Amino acid sequence: MNRPENIEPYKELDLKLGIKSSLPHVKSTLGLSILLWECSSHPHELIYSVSNGDSICIPDELAQWVSDELSEICSEEQIDTDHLISTIESNQLYKSQIEALMVAFELIWKIAKVEFTDDTRIASAERTGGNRYPKKLKYTTNIDIIHSIIENDLQSYYRTLLSWIGINIPSDPECEHRLLLALNVLAENALFNLVDNDTNIIFNLNCIYKKLLETNEAVDISGDKESKGPLRILKSALSEGMNPYISYSNGNVTLKTPNSELLEDYQKRAETYLQLSTTKFIDLKSLIKGDNGDDKNGNSRIIGGTNVILYGVPGSGKSWTIEHEYCSDESKIERLVFHPDYMYSDFIGQILPVIIDDKVRYQFVPGPFTKLLKKAYNDPKNMYYLIIEEINRGNAPAIFGEVFQLLDRVTDSNDKYPIGTSEYGITNANIAEEVYGDTEHKVRIPSNLSLIGTMNTSDQNVFTLDTAFQRRWIMRMIPNSFKNHSFAQKKILDTTVTWENFCHAINNEILRMSNVTSSEDKRLGAYFINESDLGPLIDESALADKPEEQIKAHHKNSIFAEKVLKYLWDDAFKFNHNDIFNSKKYKSLESLIDGFMSEKGNKRFNVFNDNLKKAIINGVNEEGDDVHDNDSNE
Repeated sequence: MNRPENIEPYKELDLKLGIKSSLPHVKSTLGLSILLWECSSHPHELIYSVSNGDSICIPDELAQWVSDELSEICSEEQIDTDHLISTIESNQLYKSQIEALMVAFELIWKIAKVEFTDDTRIASAERTGGNRYPKKLKYTTNIDIIHSIIENDLQSYYRTLLSWIGINIPSDPECEHRLLLALNVLAENALFNLVDNDTNIIFNLNCIYKKLLETNEAVDISGDKESKGPLRILKSALSEGMNPYISYSNGNVTLKTPNSELLEDYQKRAETYLQLSTTKFIDLKSLIKGDNGDDKNGNSRIIGGTNVILYGVPGSGKSWTIEHEYCSDESKIERLVFHPDYMYSDFIGQILPVIIDDKVRYQFVPGPFTKLLKKAYNDPKNMYYLIIEEINRGNAPAIFGEVFQLLDRVTDSNDKYPIGTSEYGITNANIAEEVYGDTEHKVRIPSNLSLIGTMNTSDQNVFTLDTAFQRRWIMRMIPNSFKNHSFAQKKILDTTVTWENFCHAINNEILRMSNVTSSEDKRLGAYFINESDLGPLIDESALADKPEEQIKAHHKNSIFAEKVLKYLWDDAFKFNHNDIFNSKKYKSLESLIDGFMSEKGNKRFNVFNDNLKKAIINGVNEEGDDVHDNDSNE
């Protein structure tokens, strides 16, 4: 019995998200590909160009087919045949590099595959030198969809397509509208990439629609770095008004009138279509092993996982940066702290006794790394974050062990692993069994798992991160800045000095003192304290008849002194107290804190030497210059 055989797995498309593929006049280029197909008896494969020196031109036979098919319109509109052919050959289908054409035709509208007629020539052959080589179009069934729209009124649609390619001829606006609607539907499956800070955002048109409908505000699709791949061509197409529902200008997408009212229903249809388009055929071995980077059900995995170490002075805002620039969803985060006693077994997991059915058994109990690796692997649509606080306070290379090898990430898309996946796999039966259910599976960090470490540059007597370890991380310094600081202008207790001015004065003094070891790293961070540590001051005398509450009030009032003065005495100026303190009067930290707390108003700063006290009260900027003159001690 004659029956179909098992489907052969198709090779996954290279999304070319990182290629600089510019294609101006997108509508004209697509229009010509449709026109050539209609004029050449609807072939599967069309050799549309031949060599002409360093460039390409239309073959004589195809030129004749086009002239014959369009003869009636050319006669009516007095279009010279030579002018028609010249216009065709000036089209981007003949002028652009093949890689840009591939992005447009194969990845966005999926109308055809674009190939060199010489199949030994590689896709990058036209990147340099300016030469153009003969190409062919291998059409898809999407061209049949276009044909089903235009076949009942070919002459009107021919006029529209001719106007698209640059022939000055009147066309029917309704025909153009229908063609654009059809092309837009064909592009709904296309994926685009923009960079948000250091994170790659992969999105489709539906993501734009939803954001516009949710916020009714312009949507930025340019990102923080130069647009590449399909996104460059999408921006060209939107600039030409090819999407019936949205407009584009200067990097921003907005709703287009009058069709904006129709977008809500269209977006829901697009959403349903995309849900029904997720079926993916891969061979059983790949499904089990997950070698293509997707999850066990074949769902596409987002990309962009990376390794970042945030460093800066204590309190510079490293944790704030993680929450506001990376992730604030605790369900997507595993947070841990390295310290001298932290070990590989704490990080990865270890064999421990557990009670199962009243019997003691020994089994692998996963650590935070393995737990989050499993979560990320099983949820390919979301990015997960392993936050390692104080990464240099533990022996990081020893804690990572062989997992150290996984920190090398894929940086360019390929057929096997998405960007952000571990470039090399390791053998670890315990992790493999826990994550993949297969002890022989090679362990890799998936593309949707990022590792973020933090460390204070002022830490002394901690482990050094060697070069081999550091080079596998993006090192990002968090500036010690008061920009957008929420309590910079709040005054310290009952004084007239703001937290920002106090920090500037102290930090300027720290930087000025050359005898302070690693002075830059000893500065007070903008978030060294909490807002509540600054006050308001509680009147302790009013609580004399309530001793317990009076004690609590005293402790609350003392937080600033206990935290800030103690740091300056015990750490920043540990060996040089007289550089900033009134050391003749205050010989111990205890007397220093007592002196600060026993005074009122600006007299509290009498614990510092005269020069620093003046700088604190008068106020200095980050460069140490006076910003106003107020020598009051009240």
